[in-house]
Amino acid sequence: MKPAPTCEAGASALPNAKGDASPFEETEPIAPTLPDGGARYRIVERLGTGGTGVVYAAEDLAASRLVALKTRKEDNDDPHGNQGLFLHEARVAAQLEHPNIVPVYDVGRLPDGRPFYTMRIVKQQSLHDVLMQPELHPTWPLARLVSAFVQISRALAYAHRRGVVHRDIKPENILLGDEGEVYLSDWGNARMLTGIEPTSPLSLPDDDPFFIRGEGGYPSGLSGTPGYIAPEQIRGERAKIDHRADIFALGVVLYEMLTGEHPFDAPTVLGVILATQTRDPRPPRAVAPSCPLVLEDLCLAMLSKDPAKRPHCAAAVAGGAEAFLEGAKERDRRRAEARSLCELAREPALRDKALRLERAQLDAEARRLRADVKSYDPIDRKRPAWALEDRAAAVERERARAMAEAIDLYTKALAYDPELEEARSGLADLYWARAVAAGAERRHASRIYYEALVSEFDVGSYAALLRSDACLAIETNPPGARVLAYRYVEKDRVLVASEERYLGRTPIAEVRLSPGSYLLVLRRPGFRDVRYPVLLRRGERHEAMVNLYTEEEIGEGFVYIPGGSFIAGGDDDAPDALARAEPVVADFAISRFPVTFRHYCDFLDRIEERSHALALMRAPRDFRGTEGYVVRRGEHGQWEPVPGLIEGDARKQFPYEEGHLLDVPVLLVDWFDAAAYCAFHTEHEDFEMRLPTELEWEKAARGTDGRIHPWGDPFDPTFCLMRASRPYLPQPEPVGTFPLDESPYGVRDMAGGVREWVGDVHGERTWSETSTEPEPGAGALRDASEWRVIRSGGWSTTPEYTRSAARTRFFALTRATHLGFRVAHDLPRRRSG
Repeated sequence: MKPAPTCEAGASALPNAKGDASPFEETEPIAPTLPDGGARYRIVERLGTGGTGVVYAAEDLAASRLVALKTRKEDNDDPHGNQGLFLHEARVAAQLEHPNIVPVYDVGRLPDGRPFYTMRIVKQQSLHDVLMQPELHPTWPLARLVSAFVQISRALAYAHRRGVVHRDIKPENILLGDEGEVYLSDWGNARMLTGIEPTSPLSLPDDDPFFIRGEGGYPSGLSGTPGYIAPEQIRGERAKIDHRADIFALGVVLYEMLTGEHPFDAPTVLGVILATQTRDPRPPRAVAPSCPLVLEDLCLAMLSKDPAKRPHCAAAVAGGAEAFLEGAKERDRRRAEARSLCELAREPALRDKALRLERAQLDAEARRLRADVKSYDPIDRKRPAWALEDRAAAVERERARAMAEAIDLYTKALAYDPELEEARSGLADLYWARAVAAGAERRHASRIYYEALVSEFDVGSYAALLRSDACLAIETNPPGARVLAYRYVEKDRVLVASEERYLGRTPIAEVRLSPGSYLLVLRRPGFRDVRYPVLLRRGERHEAMVNLYTEEEIGEGFVYIPGGSFIAGGDDDAPDALARAEPVVADFAISRFPVTFRHYCDFLDRIEERSHALALMRAPRDFRGTEGYVVRRGEHGQWEPVPGLIEGDARKQFPYEEGHLLDVPVLLVDWFDAAAYCAFHTEHEDFEMRLPTELEWEKAARGTDGRIHPWGDPFDPTFCLMRASRPYLPQPEPVGTFPLDESPYGVRDMAGGVREWVGDVHGERTWSETSTEPEPGAGALRDASEWRVIRSGGWSTTPEYTRSAARTRFFALTRATHLGFRVAHDLPRRRSG
């Protein structure tokens, strides 16, 4: 709405210079005519109408300017009534010559006898407009409002020193000009007090009451607007009524500026009056928490029910508000400096983000090049990958400097303005990126540290993430499985499934759990229990469809690995680890243990029935032709491991006579022996047996949470069979002798024991391709065969090979005393529903 022009009384001295307010002395009216007898004012348009007056825009022909002309309304019943009150308003306003009071230019009578006065015309909006129209709030921040408040307080202090009490201070009577002017208007309700010194009490003359007492002790004709009238005026305490009644009303205005609410709001006028007299207002900070304390204290003092406890004069009010403005100016200066520093910090912060992406790209490209380079290749072939690694290291150093620069600038900004959101959110963003990276790299202490920093500086962007739970939705095929959840907790450096919680029967539409790594156990009669490890990330929803299989479908000695994604690779300390990824693997089953001599000798016995030469060809042995066999034909013609398979002190722990050797993992077999074992069992079993793929093997070992070893991240030689596990010379041992070497699915011996052939070379050749490659003939050297990959550590290997992401490339014809295999098979496809 376009603000209506308005006008009010002002500064020129008029007759009755003694300053008496009432009764007025009759003076010669000032005729609105020019010296030549022509009319001085020409009415242009009506600007507004009040209770008894009307205001016009008029052209002052004598001064050649546009003025506001105010006169009484025409009243046919009482053409001369209340003329004294109207002239009183004009004369009171005219005595107040102050920059924040509109000046009065002229006073006189119209030809019909009605009094009028003219004043400056001000294009304006009222404080009430600003407070009530949200679209105006951005242009009137608190500092600007308080600046206007100071000007009104100064104008009121000036009026009080002149012995004038306004008696109707409210937002509607505070005008805000287009050029920054601020005016206290509408002096029609003003009264003159007998004392005019600001240091002495100002008292009301007996013949000029503030009120007319009505029934019940309450005034029946209060001067002013309910909600702004002081309690002592409501109570009729004549001796206490003075200029401090205006200070109370001004306090109400300040309260509205600070909170946007009225301190004594009530549904009826009487309710407002009662609240003003009896109810203490809510502290402004309880309504608007950002309200400055100094202004809250000032406001509450001004609204005291006891006039003696209010500021003693309006000048003191102005001083209190100016103290805030001086502090606000300093805060504005410091905030400007802080924002300037934030602007400088934005560049290194963006550089940090860009360098992070560049480092990831360089690492990926370097890994790709390294995969094509053999360990024995000349330096010229290795140099391109080295160059990328060097560049990645340089980028990481540059990124560290960029982060340090951004943190330094944001921290300096906070020194200027500790609450500046741009600086706090900038730091939170930097630390959150570090927290995410630390979590992905399983640097849990660093993750916790950076998350604490995020929490310290967050302005709301990360609060939900830091506090939120994870959401799990799970279905089974068929439905109706009971679901138990166990949270993984580290105990003695091993992740242990604990804190059992029953989640219900599938389908489970939604259940909320704290972020972390869990083991779900799904049970339904007629089906094998399912172990379903799941990593629940903060604020994320994990949806799972788990197929259930029977014992017959999975097979004796096999473990079911449910399909889904898992964290693969990404272990910089594991030799030749894959790049970190979260691939999806379909349902499959894998043997709980590596293939043992018991199973492999049975295989030899069965192919012996076909051909003794074929059995000799597949018999585990050293690569030296027919020498070095570790199996022999026993007393009854069956194949069996030789007694010397375990030597030294280990033989005392696993005596040959007790049959322990049959449970030792088969070793000294090449990749083609393992493939032949699978092909034979595929021919004679109900499912197609094969070697597991690299991703299948790694998922079966690590579960889904990216742990470093099957049992968790820490390593100890007693957790699996490797070269430092025994006090004596390391030797092969029966499977299952290290119970902690168990994956989340229950697969055993995947960190130590024997190293294992897998079926594919990830990203290069699939199982279908490797299994159809021709096997080199008898006597062929190892390099006549292609590369294959082996996984796991072995009884003679060092700790880095016990890491589940570790890989090593061997020729397919390689035989070694630490090299064996385990098998896998696909599971029947399930129809949904």
